[in-house]
Amino acid sequence: MTTLSNNASMFGMRFSPSKCKMLLQDWVASTPELMIGSEKIERVDRFTYLGSLISPCGLVCDEISARIQKARPAFTNLHHLWRRRDICLSTKGRVYCAAVRSVLLYGSETWPVRVEDIRRLLVFDHRCLRNIARISWDHRVSNAFVRKRVLGKVGKSIVDVVKLHQLRWLRHVLRMHNHRLPRCAMFSGIGVGWKKARGDHTKTWHKSMKSLTSGLSHVGRCRPPVWGP
Repeated sequence: MTTLSNNASMFGMRFSPSKCKMLLQDWVASTPELMIGSEKIERVDRFTYLGSLISPCGLVCDEISARIQKARPAFTNLHHLWRRRDICLSTKGRVYCAAVRSVLLYGSETWPVRVEDIRRLLVFDHRCLRNIARISWDHRVSNAFVRKRVLGKVGKSIVDVVKLHQLRWLRHVLRMHNHRLPRCAMFSGIGVGWKKARGDHTKTWHKSMKSLTSGLSHVGRCRPPVWGP
């Protein structure tokens, strides 16, 4: 870090130790100490980078909770629009996707989502769509029907949107050169000092992409060669 700081100073840049944080993910070796000059970098349990919450366990449950908390006021602030009867549902659906779903699914292209993560996103999305369509749970109407009524026949579910985002990001990464940092990070192996927590079934982005693209084998070769057998 000191070398990096010294090299950055040659270009007029300076690292502020108070703004630098250190986060260890599933680290079982001795805790390292990073220094910038004579100041020690603070170790944190969670870190927010570009609006995304990074957890030490590598899961996205905390990030999804944060996304829901941010999407909820975005939906509530448009309550006056949802209640207007002179605006058609298709217009409300487009506004919902642009103003609420975009907040809810920010950064989802890199999420190693599990079944329980998708379930939480679906619950929030269905609740919002039912509110817009003024269809309560007592009406005994399926969520698919409500979604089509608000978003139209081509309206995608949360599951489909997340998969689409992930496939677009995968395509973008595969087009990069092998030395590019995003490609190295996405397809790098497990480093020294990492150990899976006991009893924990870790879901990585790597595994998510292998599972997602496995169903596309009938189209042609879709599995990146760096994934191995």
